[in-house]
Amino acid sequence: MEDKRREFSDNEKMLLYNEVNGRCPICGGVLVYTKNGKINKSFEVAHIYPANPRSEEEELLKNEERLSDDVNDLKNVIAVCRICHKKFDTPRTGEEYRTWVRLKKKLLQEAELKNTYSMFNVEIEIQKILESLNDANIDGELVPLSYESLKIDQKANDTLPYVIKRSIKRDVVDYFDYIHHLFIDIDQITPYKFDILASQIKGFYYKCMQINPSQESVYTALVDWLNEKTGNYSRRACEIVIAYFIQDCEVFS
Repeated sequence: MEDKRREFSDNEKMLLYNEVNGRCPICGGVLVYTKNGKINKSFEVAHIYPANPRSEEEELLKNEERLSDDVNDLKNVIAVCRICHKKFDTPRTGEEYRTWVRLKKKLLQEAELKNTYSMFNVEIEIQKILESLNDANIDGELVPLSYESLKIDQKANDTLPYVIKRSIKRDVVDYFDYIHHLFIDIDQITPYKFDILASQIKGFYYKCMQINPSQESVYTALVDWLNEKTGNYSRRACEIVIAYFIQDCEVFS
């Protein structure tokens, strides 16, 4: 039988390595090691749908989702450690196959979103909000919002896990009024600055919805995007700011 597996180029391997951030997405192990002052790869390029399926594998996977008709498409391969690759291949199971498909789809969606980061900018004034949230002296300025004013329950659907929804609620209650007044101050210096910021966040929100409408995915993507756009200053502060825009604007509407 003809071997359909092909050799992947160094550039393709680097892309797959970066896709999983240098760690096996199954066990979390590091995918390179250093020896004699040189960095060596310790990962393999694993086919999700097998390159050369045996008859029993074809039968097992005949009704399963395929990420590509081409078994050597980068959509159908993933960088993993040798041990996890071996465990996945022998014996192959439908449950593990579906797990790997979901994982790869998530990685592809994340990569697609990150590739759009350059298209969506955010005003520099958002940095002032993040810095203010990290001020150790703001406790006396925090005025809790009443729970009756919360909109998250009306906006959330079953794709937003309870633990994230609860965190968003808590952030809105604790920080909404404080952030609202910060934006008022910013608008007094530069009129319509808040509207510009809101439209920028809304624009990226719509892009997220195009790629994966899951509210968990959208929330995480918004936080990651804002964190990167602000130089990784404070991811926690970015979570609070995104919670504000969920409450105040059309995010999740």
